[in-house]
Amino acid sequence: MRHKIIEIGFGPHAKRVYGPALEKLGEKFNTGLQLVIDLEDKKKDIVNFFSKYSKKPDFLFIKSFTGDSLPEYLSSYLSNYVKKKNINGVIISTEPLSHYSYAKWALDEQLDILMDKPITSVNNVVSNMKNANKIETDYRNLLTKYINLQKNKKTIFIINTQRRFHPGFNMVKQLLTEISLETNCPVTSISSYHCDGQWRLPNEIITQNYHPYNSGYGKGSHSGYHFFDIVSQFYKISKITNKIADEMEIYSSFFQPRGFLHQLNQNDYEKYFGSEYQNVNKYSDSDLYKMYDNYGEIDLSTIIRLKKEGECIGNITINLLHNGFAMRNWVKPDADLYKGNGRVKHEYHNIQQGPFQNIQIHSYQSKDKHDINTLEDYELGGNNHFDIYVFRNKNLVKNGKSLDVIHMSDYKNYDSRNNNHELVAEQVKHKVVAEFLGFIENKVKKEMISSNIDDHLMPVQIMSGVYKSHNKYIRRHNPLVSYKLSI
Repeated sequence: MRHKIIEIGFGPHAKRVYGPALEKLGEKFNTGLQLVIDLEDKKKDIVNFFSKYSKKPDFLFIKSFTGDSLPEYLSSYLSNYVKKKNINGVIISTEPLSHYSYAKWALDEQLDILMDKPITSVNNVVSNMKNANKIETDYRNLLTKYINLQKNKKTIFIINTQRRFHPGFNMVKQLLTEISLETNCPVTSISSYHCDGQWRLPNEIITQNYHPYNSGYGKGSHSGYHFFDIVSQFYKISKITNKIADEMEIYSSFFQPRGFLHQLNQNDYEKYFGSEYQNVNKYSDSDLYKMYDNYGEIDLSTIIRLKKEGECIGNITINLLHNGFAMRNWVKPDADLYKGNGRVKHEYHNIQQGPFQNIQIHSYQSKDKHDINTLEDYELGGNNHFDIYVFRNKNLVKNGKSLDVIHMSDYKNYDSRNNNHELVAEQVKHKVVAEFLGFIENKVKKEMISSNIDDHLMPVQIMSGVYKSHNKYIRRHNPLVSYKLSI
């Protein structure tokens, strides 16, 4: 019997990843896309996308809604559709504001779930402490619902944090594990940095609803969750040594659109773009300042103090930027805001393991066109650039070289010549879909699932914590946020 999937939300990410992945993997896993759901104003775009597909799904286009539950008409329609069509699983790739309501419904229907990160976010989370707390509350509610479901049916609830599936990141975790086992030394320090160069002009900060700032959340609710998650995965390896922290304290600093006005003003933009800028400029700097009140964060930095029995035993620093090096040099935004608007990724991680090991991950692009990739794209500045530097105290550890360098091109399964010139990152995202479909097809055991919802407490608490810290700061309260650590 053919397995059937519902896709909820079909924006730029789904078009680039989920649509092609389901088309490519469908025959292997005996699976087909049965229904696509999105907002009414996306109908023409989505129907046109599927015009080139030989097997087209059903479509449901709806009005926007708010709240923690689906509207009754929608819940009833979908539940009847699940029964009538024998649906097996659902992919949730909406804006994070809708994740909670759709996930609750899917759990009630006992479906297997693949959901984009973050697990949830909330409007005005930068200015409302209750909403900052809600990020963790929503997670715990979904987790409880999921655990209760497992008493009756074994299902999965995958969170699409693709770095858990990436061969380079998995190699780093393997190297950290080796030294933990050999030396009994935990991870002692982590520094992570990401910038995706999404340069938005002042008017676009107000009008753009894809990865928005105008809803009161930003970078931490966009790609930020990937980094809250991967640092948690790195640090989790310290459990091997029984020297892991029992508490974490979080302090955050946000850079928001009002601060952006102090960096670049309207006069600056006129110098960059000339008279063409006046065709898109609608507001003065003073108008923008008023309108930007409580807009979401463009950049964020956080320090996480790791404590054991009251003493600091390590620090994690995370710096996440939208405002950074980009390749955009045009006034009107491109239609593709995901990969086609001058976006350039820079990523860096530095993990220390006391005196025994230092691992650095370097991944830097210099191009904003990512559709065609060659062997040169594995080099510095290429689309697939990803290098791991491993420094080891060779006199104290086995298999130790003082320096070893691992390149992405060393992984032959990710050779762009054999994968239709796809980005390595997109090949990895296809692995996420393959794992999801593999479980549905009984080819992947539940114990092998890489990113199930029951392994996400620490990154959720970091995400909630950075917003809570900011809320405390703007109220002139002590900005430290503390959690008991359980990973």
